[in-house]
Amino acid sequence: MDNILIICEKPTAAEKIASSLADTHPVKKALNKVPYYELTHKGKNIIVVCAVGHLFNLAEKEKKGWTYPVFKLEWQPSYKVSKSSAFTKAYILVIEKQAKNCNEFYVATDKDTEGELIGANILRFIINKKDGKRMEFSTLTKDELIDSFEKAKPHIDFPLLEAAETRHFLDFYWGINLSRALTLAVKSTGHFKILSSGRVQGPALKILSDREKE
Repeated sequence: MDNILIICEKPTAAEKIASSLADTHPVKKALNKVPYYELTHKGKNIIVVCAVGHLFNLAEKEKKGWTYPVFKLEWQPSYKVSKSSAFTKAYILVIEKQAKNCNEFYVATDKDTEGELIGANILRFIINKKDGKRMEFSTLTKDELIDSFEKAKPHIDFPLLEAAETRHFLDFYWGINLSRALTLAVKSTGHFKILSSGRVQGPALKILSDREKE
């Protein structure tokens, strides 16, 4: 019998999906306070797990100190990138453990660029799969969730995933390189102050500066 793993974007969505698909009642379990659900749907064994938003973030592939330009990036677990994301490690461990008992994988994250990236990164970097089935829904109503599971798309949305990755890479390139260039420019004058800029921040500050001068 197939064992199915459903990947959700957040705990509330996992709870709703589990309760909607369960033939009777889902069994709620937890590991290190991270919840997951076991249930059956029309004879199929299903485990529903959740993330808490992004479990992976971009980071420099080769750290060479405070230098630029930086173009070699890679996805790393969020808890390795930022101390404030240490809590995400427990979610990665739960997904990794439950995935070992499954042979079919469904992505049930939000149907937008960020949701596609969250689900795809879990498939790629935790489960070691390049693809999975895709549940698509706009509301967390029982009928729509059941329909999205039973009529799941055979693949994740790769164009949407590429759009998400492009934005993340561009944001990182602009942010890290401009910020370091500005900071080192100030440092060269004998002062030190960390300055930041980015793809959105820089143009926004320019608009505010122009309006202030007016």
